[in-house]
Amino acid sequence: MTASRRRFSHSLLLLALTAGSAQAQPATHAQDAAGNRLEPLTEQAAPPGAAAADADSSAWYCTTDRAWCVRTVRDEAGAQLELAQQVAGERDVRLRYVPLPSEDEADSEQPWPFIVRLGPGIGAPQAPTDAGQAALQNVLVGALRQWRTSYSGGGASTSELMLVRLYHENDGIQIDTVATLPMAGNAMIRACFSEADVAARADACHDEYRFAAQLGLDPAGRGMPVLQFHTRATRFPAGVSRFGDSLEKGPLTAKDLSTETDRTCTYQRRLRWQEGQYRPDTPLPDCSEFTGL
Repeated sequence: MTASRRRFSHSLLLLALTAGSAQAQPATHAQDAAGNRLEPLTEQAAPPGAAAADADSSAWYCTTDRAWCVRTVRDEAGAQLELAQQVAGERDVRLRYVPLPSEDEADSEQPWPFIVRLGPGIGAPQAPTDAGQAALQNVLVGALRQWRTSYSGGGASTSELMLVRLYHENDGIQIDTVATLPMAGNAMIRACFSEADVAARADACHDEYRFAAQLGLDPAGRGMPVLQFHTRATRFPAGVSRFGDSLEKGPLTAKDLSTETDRTCTYQRRLRWQEGQYRPDTPLPDCSEFTGL
């Protein structure tokens, strides 16, 4: 197998893997000063009173104590995030449904495999006066929405996180979308169209772009969690751009055959709770070169 074919096959494998699990992973456990906890969700059997996973749904992902489980479902009503809450003393879980946006329907959805379990009394605009409702935990959960496309000799995928808050009121629950964040982007763009191109590109016949993000807790946060958002964006070969014709740059050198970190789209932000939404301390940059299809 030639070097160019090896690189092409390796790139396809990377694209397939990242399309299925697009987000980078935060620390498996974290807790802040307010008692908010970030915990991983693991694939488990259906909780009591809930339907098992099938062809129209993802697997169930649950906390270790099975107090909370989530999955994504597609039916005639569209795509939804399904939440199962196990309340002490109740046989079956309480099921909640969060419609996912339909105007830009994704190719697939998966639960975000983490949950933020909010500390006592945190999460509701006003604490319920009903003691039973006030004792129930409020949470942040999410759905990962993914899109994919194919090109001649390449392709791209992108993923975003829709983060939602569930909180308890006196007479029930309220669920709000509180943030939408880019979580992954992967693109492989064909760059060789002749043997001369192969030679000029030193057998590196695809431009490759990668973007990955992770979300965690600021350990000093109080009240509603302060979220830490970290991203990393890279390109290969160094110096290429999706906004220009890489063949016009001239032949590649050995120095070009390296993975380059993009400084603009490799960044850190704190997301703070403001007026019912999470907002970054400074605006997020335009990273469509890495997250666009």
